[in-house]
Amino acid sequence: MTARVEDIRKLLDQAAPGGVVEIPVSVFADPEAAALVFPGGAVRIDDTVCGSRPLSVGGRATITASSAPVDVAFTVDGEWVTGTVAAVDLGEGRSLVLVDGAPEGTTLPAGAWALADGRALRLTRRTPAPPTDPERLDGLGRALPDVKHRDGAARDRTPQALVTKNGILTPRPGPRRRKGMRVLEAPSVRGWSPIGTPGGDNGLSVNYYNPPLRIAGALTALPASPPYKAVVGGVLLVDTGAFNGSAMGAYVVPDGSGADPSLFAYGSLGSQVGFGPPLFQVRGISAGFGWNSRVRVPAADALGSFPFLMALDNPGAIGADDDEVDPLKVLGELIGGSLPWVRPQEGDLWFAAGLAFDCFETFSGRAMALVQTGSDLTISLLGAAGMQLPTKSDKKIARVEIGIEATLRPTAGELSIGAAFTEKTFLIDPNCKLRGGVGMKFWFGNHPHAGDFAFLLGAIPTGRELPVRYPRQQPAGLTWGVGSTVNITGNAYAAFTPKSLMAGGSLDVVFQSGMLRAWLTARVDALLEWNPFYFDVGLGIRVGVSATIKVWFVKIKISVEVGVSVRIWGPAVGGEATVHLWFISFTIGFGADRRNQPPPLDWGGFQGMLPPPENMVRTAPIAGYTGEGAPATCGDVKPWLVSNGGFTFTADTPAPVSRVYLDQSSTTPVATGDAVDILPMHARGKGSELRVRLTYNGQAATMTPWGRAVLRGNVPNGLWGQQPDAPNDGLIPDRILGIRLTSPPVDHGTSTGFLDEKAISFDPINPDGNQPLFGEPATGPVPTRPGGVIAAIQNDIDTTATRNSRTALAQALRGLGADLGALDTDLSGYANAAGTAFTAEPMLVAG
Repeated sequence: MTARVEDIRKLLDQAAPGGVVEIPVSVFADPEAAALVFPGGAVRIDDTVCGSRPLSVGGRATITASSAPVDVAFTVDGEWVTGTVAAVDLGEGRSLVLVDGAPEGTTLPAGAWALADGRALRLTRRTPAPPTDPERLDGLGRALPDVKHRDGAARDRTPQALVTKNGILTPRPGPRRRKGMRVLEAPSVRGWSPIGTPGGDNGLSVNYYNPPLRIAGALTALPASPPYKAVVGGVLLVDTGAFNGSAMGAYVVPDGSGADPSLFAYGSLGSQVGFGPPLFQVRGISAGFGWNSRVRVPAADALGSFPFLMALDNPGAIGADDDEVDPLKVLGELIGGSLPWVRPQEGDLWFAAGLAFDCFETFSGRAMALVQTGSDLTISLLGAAGMQLPTKSDKKIARVEIGIEATLRPTAGELSIGAAFTEKTFLIDPNCKLRGGVGMKFWFGNHPHAGDFAFLLGAIPTGRELPVRYPRQQPAGLTWGVGSTVNITGNAYAAFTPKSLMAGGSLDVVFQSGMLRAWLTARVDALLEWNPFYFDVGLGIRVGVSATIKVWFVKIKISVEVGVSVRIWGPAVGGEATVHLWFISFTIGFGADRRNQPPPLDWGGFQGMLPPPENMVRTAPIAGYTGEGAPATCGDVKPWLVSNGGFTFTADTPAPVSRVYLDQSSTTPVATGDAVDILPMHARGKGSELRVRLTYNGQAATMTPWGRAVLRGNVPNGLWGQQPDAPNDGLIPDRILGIRLTSPPVDHGTSTGFLDEKAISFDPINPDGNQPLFGEPATGPVPTRPGGVIAAIQNDIDTTATRNSRTALAQALRGLGADLGALDTDLSGYANAAGTAFTAEPMLVAG
């Protein structure tokens, strides 16, 4: 810290003992270094004491960290002096040193230094972020600084302490890398700054490392695009050595007026070792919630890409510390795109919890429960489990992993279950891959398709289409490449519904070696319907071989194939057989022709497709039922005990109704709908009637004055349509299904009617004892009715004597502290009203 002798001597001579010495940093040859230690551009030393040495001063100075004692000693060298600020005590063994050259016994170059934890750290100001390398990301997905300087020189690895307005931040010493995770070179806590876009210094990030615990995280604003107006996302990473995990969340504001913000968070914690008994060891747990948001539930064959489930085995799926994973990018994939995993849904709330486990060191799996409520109550169980054999050898002969999805929607009346092989599954050889899965769906309750169900394996081929409400599956089968010459491909499908059973499959074996090729193809398809009974079965097989022969300069391909296929249907039974040779193909038909459409059912056959007759019409009380237990709604209805204040009930049926009548003998319908068609019977324009009658005390009662509302709903086209293929998911909308009836208002009349002695009698008390108001002797003064009281009030209430007495009483009360305010002077109104205000002479007691 070099300055001219005359400048320093003049400043010290002007200082009074115990006064203040202020040395501007501008007099020093290196004012930048001095400004790091002494803020405000001056070395201000209070309570100065000049030492015996030439040009020395001591006292207390304000420095960057706080206020501390300082001792500045200068050595004279001609016209220049060199000063060393030594032992600026910061407490806890820390100090600051400001040097102009390397002091004796040290190797510190000129500048400002902080001595902490046995290390010398060069002080530096906060500077703009250096150029970053987008190819190098830290564990939080941010770009790391470029490894090269602009001048191409090697990076200065000298530790530096950062001078801020809140003090001096020093980096924590420690290893740069531990197995399985990266330790970031950063201060213990990075400071706050306004939230902006990721990739810069905006936002908040934390990186705490104190072995074995490490916590790192980032919170920042993300680029918002429709359907979002604003997005703030965060990632938190935790590593305790034995356990590591990650958490991710987002706060989004939908792009729309009046839309409520949405919030969700999800995290997982796992261990490679696991804990628990050997037969069942837990390897990971997870939990999450969402407010004003909803999670897209994947199908069983898509569970391998569901981040929430993947996080149980791979925390990187939701942003854990992984060199290959950008957490903020993962967060963007969760809430972005045309089909996000998590999307805003106003009024919805969800909770999720997951578990990863091992059983007997052979069977491993992960499972998660997801409950969503609000617009639609949904309960989902998602999981993936598998095993590999043998377990102790590197050479595996089989690996099976199955994804399972079960979703219950109790309000909507729907249950779906799916299971599918994941891409990791193989048998015998890693090249023998299994694929596909099964799906089941059931409808119940108030669902329009209640009672319907479907069980499907694989993908149904073209020509065997099913309603769109049935589950869809990926093709099921295997693909096996045996060596480099043989390739085996197999497919299978099956579908079981209340109406039919269909199943089939194919097997293709191809041998290819050089110019020789051979193949075998076998296929089978079967359809069985039981209402009405019908079957359609086809099978076929083809075998062929081809070879390419080169004759001089010409290649000639010779191909030979033979095959046969048979198809049989009925009733009436018929079929066709096709023979295929390499030079000719021909088909032979026999029996009845194949049907173009299902034959019509008679009424008996169609009745079997409907609910039992006793359940075809339902009556259910809505309000006013006062009987014990639940009333019968179908079949023989027992008498209902209802409230005389009003009663409401419904009468409906699962079949469409064309006319609704009230009362037994009525000929005028109260509601009229469309005619009824019956598709299985090929019948059109039929009519159906719903008649509601009421009996009261065994006698027929009219329901004409009752309030009524027609009930409408959807009916399945497969039963009540005109054509087999219909829009609207196979539903016919807005058909009359029943009626709601409400009793007329109660007429209470104008008279209570005749009341006999029994109606107003009371129950005697047994035994008959002494009653408080009857038969007991009176105590205290006995009131009397002397008479003439009403006349006394009329005559005396407004006289001069009464007014004077009242005034004297008011004055006495004022003397006691009770001010009554102004008194009325005219009481003639009271006197006039006394004659009609009393219905009898008042009773008096002696005063």
